[in-house]
Amino acid sequence: MKESLTSPDIYAWLLANSKYILGSFIKKVVLEESLIVRLHSKEHGNRDLYLLPPGFIYFGEKRDLEVKGQSKFLMDKLENLKVESIYQPNFDRIIRIDLFSGKSIIFEMFGKGNIIILENGTIVFALEYREWRGRAIRKGEEYITPPPPSNPLDIKFEDFSNLLSGNYPVVSVLATRFNLSHYSEIICAESGVNKEKKADDLVPEEKRHIFQSIKNFFSRIDGSGFLCDGRIMCIEGDGCERFDNINDAIVKFISERREEGEEERIEREQRKKYEEYRVMAEKYRKLGDEILMNLEAYNNIVERLRRKENPENIISLDGKIARVKISEDSPEVELDITRKPSEMAQKYYSEAKKLEEKMDGIMKVIGKIKKGNVKKEKKTERRRFWFERYRWFISSEGSLVLAGRDAKTNEEVVKKYLGEKDYYVHADIHGAPSVVVKNTGITEKTLVEAGIFGLCYSKAWNAGYMAGDAYWVTYSQVSKMAESGEYVPRGAWVIRGKRNYMRNLKLEIAIGKIRYENQDLLMAAPVDALRSRTDHYMVIIPGETRKEELAKLISEKFSWDLDDVVSILPPGPGKIVEEKHEETIERGNNGEE
Repeated sequence: MKESLTSPDIYAWLLANSKYILGSFIKKVVLEESLIVRLHSKEHGNRDLYLLPPGFIYFGEKRDLEVKGQSKFLMDKLENLKVESIYQPNFDRIIRIDLFSGKSIIFEMFGKGNIIILENGTIVFALEYREWRGRAIRKGEEYITPPPPSNPLDIKFEDFSNLLSGNYPVVSVLATRFNLSHYSEIICAESGVNKEKKADDLVPEEKRHIFQSIKNFFSRIDGSGFLCDGRIMCIEGDGCERFDNINDAIVKFISERREEGEEERIEREQRKKYEEYRVMAEKYRKLGDEILMNLEAYNNIVERLRRKENPENIISLDGKIARVKISEDSPEVELDITRKPSEMAQKYYSEAKKLEEKMDGIMKVIGKIKKGNVKKEKKTERRRFWFERYRWFISSEGSLVLAGRDAKTNEEVVKKYLGEKDYYVHADIHGAPSVVVKNTGITEKTLVEAGIFGLCYSKAWNAGYMAGDAYWVTYSQVSKMAESGEYVPRGAWVIRGKRNYMRNLKLEIAIGKIRYENQDLLMAAPVDALRSRTDHYMVIIPGETRKEELAKLISEKFSWDLDDVVSILPPGPGKIVEEKHEETIERGNNGEE
């Protein structure tokens, strides 16, 4: 189940249900698909609280609970402890339950979700142990919350006005910076401000209207819940099913999702995508119509901009891209001043046509579903190659490059696969993977690619470095023999003699599918290496997007298997900087075992 509660939904749930938790005693803890916490109080009796990753909290059905496996450990830690408080830190998608003993239960409701147990602030258990730049979930370490969003519940207007900025649509800034999610659409509509208007272009009066709409929005949240077109809501909308307690809306939503057949799920997701494409296609057609209906005015604006003049209709000019609004009633139009406005109109029509073609494809899929011709696809098993046990890529010169995933495989790639004519490459940073380059007549180009590869899968990526150094040595310089009195740990190697350094290598990795021995393989590699084998790829660098969210985005954009994407991504947050959408090229390779 991919959906999660939003921050306003969590706020509403706590408003309605925290009274059933405060002062209760934990009687049983069972870890299944959810973490189920049986609570007891004299006033409310027994209630089973479900924490369901990635992001649902609710009181569910009471049933027999069997304590086994990890549940026994959790029972030892939490049984008979009394709840002191439950709250939502910083209006984030996090619920924290503090117990009088100094222990806490943390439910992080973003990404894949996580449940963490603390003792006096120190992590003693987590469903997932993870690392990000500046933050880690590790056993025995202090728990650090993620960087908090701006809390719209208690923010002052002056601070709100300063934060409502950036060259992004106001609806996006509200959704992300203030954690208002899809409710930002409602807030924009009720404030009378165009949701697509860039935040930097808002005047103080518009910001004041938005600020007041946020206050009005929260005043309407009373703990009741609604199901509106298959979405949980904490405020009422047209045609919504109402529940006195949002908990009941959550229970029904989850029940319906579990009962939903695969074909129904596909149809629901396809219809949602169809509507997104329809809205965008309509927008592009309106922009094309706007330019052609007022072509003389737009031609005049472009000519004046080319003469370095400053027409009054200009909202902004960034390089060759101008944002223009010729009247109060006209839409905001983006123009490339190096092109004729009529060409820009055709570009908008072309974009609309592409989306409409996608809509036609979606309707064909839905039609097949209605006829019962769509069945759940089974993932076909393909041949697994020996080198997929490790991190790997095929260089632009056709050489197979291997790297360890951990200490064990760092040991293996060198012991098993470093031959007399091969090269050993290592990033100039502690703990980086050992990289083995199979020598098939390579030049320094492949060694540089191997150096980039080693850097991208080292701590340098998590630390957010944009560049780093690496070195290469020959087979004879690599040894497991330490100096007298020294110890070489598993996965580490002693390098003797001159190290040949490669300086200032950029940390960027490309991901795409290549053709290898009549099989499609998803490969992560330095950009030049992948570009030589496919015109269908994505380039990422260290960034702010969590690895799980980045993998999901890449998977959805290219229709690649999510697990395959996760397995080859570098170990930390990233940012997409380039996309190419063409066809795979099949070329020769030298990757035999």
